[in-house]
Amino acid sequence: MKRIIAGLALMLAFGLAALLIAAPAQADVRVALVIANSDYRNVAKLPNPPNDARRIADTLRKVGFTTTEKNDLSKRDLEAALKVFAQSARGADVAVIYYAGHGMEQGGLNYVVPVDATLGSDQDVEFDTVPLDLLLRSVEGASRLKLVILDACRNNPFMTSMKRSGGTRAIGRGLARVEPEGDVLVAYAAREGSTADDGDGGNSPFTTALTQKMVTPGLEIRLLFGQVRDDVLKATDRRQEPAIYGSLGGDPFYFVPPAPQRAAGANRPARAGPDAQAGDGPPTTPDSWRVAAISARRAGDLDKAMAAFGEALKLDPRDTEALYGRALLHVERSEWDPALADFDAVIKVRPGNAGAYHNRARAKDGKGDVDGAIADVSHAIQLNPQNDQSYVARARYYRRKAAWDLALADNNKALTLQADADAYYQRGVTLEGKGDAAGALADYDKALGLDPKLVRAGEARDRLAKKK
Repeated sequence: MKRIIAGLALMLAFGLAALLIAAPAQADVRVALVIANSDYRNVAKLPNPPNDARRIADTLRKVGFTTTEKNDLSKRDLEAALKVFAQSARGADVAVIYYAGHGMEQGGLNYVVPVDATLGSDQDVEFDTVPLDLLLRSVEGASRLKLVILDACRNNPFMTSMKRSGGTRAIGRGLARVEPEGDVLVAYAAREGSTADDGDGGNSPFTTALTQKMVTPGLEIRLLFGQVRDDVLKATDRRQEPAIYGSLGGDPFYFVPPAPQRAAGANRPARAGPDAQAGDGPPTTPDSWRVAAISARRAGDLDKAMAAFGEALKLDPRDTEALYGRALLHVERSEWDPALADFDAVIKVRPGNAGAYHNRARAKDGKGDVDGAIADVSHAIQLNPQNDQSYVARARYYRRKAAWDLALADNNKALTLQADADAYYQRGVTLEGKGDAAGALADYDKALGLDPKLVRAGEARDRLAKKK
């Protein structure tokens, strides 16, 4: 429920944010960590990371991010910076990490290389470097968008000097493909198995394209990275192709919201099909149909959104983002069986998608299958144990079964991850059901102290107070 309310609030905020585009105050909390590793101690200095990182950081600030810049980090300093940033991400809606410097792949796993790495042998990789997985875990606390951008696909100078131990872990060219779990997006400056030249100064083609697109009003993030790819291919004579990995849910994300649309005039021809982001005709690709669906959903036209997701799936029946978006619409409309069918299809293709399990649990609960809902949300927790909303949801399902102690344990865990007004309210509901009126009243008071406008907490407190 908290996420639904937050999503509706963001939709309402879009119109105002668009009017304030010159000074992009955002309805959501945005944090970013920008890292440039350039002055390596044991190999030649990289000229471009400081320039690229500075331009990225400046651009992120322009679009509403609280941005921390770090340069030339040792392994210890890099790990410390990620630890601090992970705390910031937990209280944010959007978390972005940008890393420029050396990276490498060994045995199918990816690593970023601190400036103090020696890498005298392939056995040193796990000791001298930082795994990409740590960067992914550092953004996972954000509630809306989690993005890691790696400009780390340069030729690796360590490879020529590293001794081989004779083991089976091969060192690859560039970075390996990654399949992040949960709603995380990973962007590479050059796709898996390929490299990008660092350049001799100024900014790389990837940074140039990315920063230009990030300040474009109304450019949804999926289309943004598609256009970045096109620009970089053109600028490098098709030698370098950026790529993104992972998937997002059905809600759109814009670095800069769309500008307000001009009212249709009497002489302006009507567009065919759902309202696309741009252009004079109807959508023609799965991506454009998905953007049209998201636009219709934001406008409150669920029928048009459902039809647009259907058109995307006609073009690509395995489009998991369209399936996921349509499944969420089915849940909003209490259409439990088709929601379950779409979530099943998503999970078949992406079994590591925690959000699909979390939301399939909602559909199972709607059908009265509480045990199935508990099983699904428990699997979501296994995949992403830092998502406080999964614990809140499981506590709610446990309350359906009057399993008060289990519900209370989950409410307590949710509070350790995100001590907000809703988390206290939810624990209050559990304590009230358990018969602890004093504890429930205390939690309702804490909820109202954090959010005096949380109506259900005020109503619950007043109801309990009258009973005393």
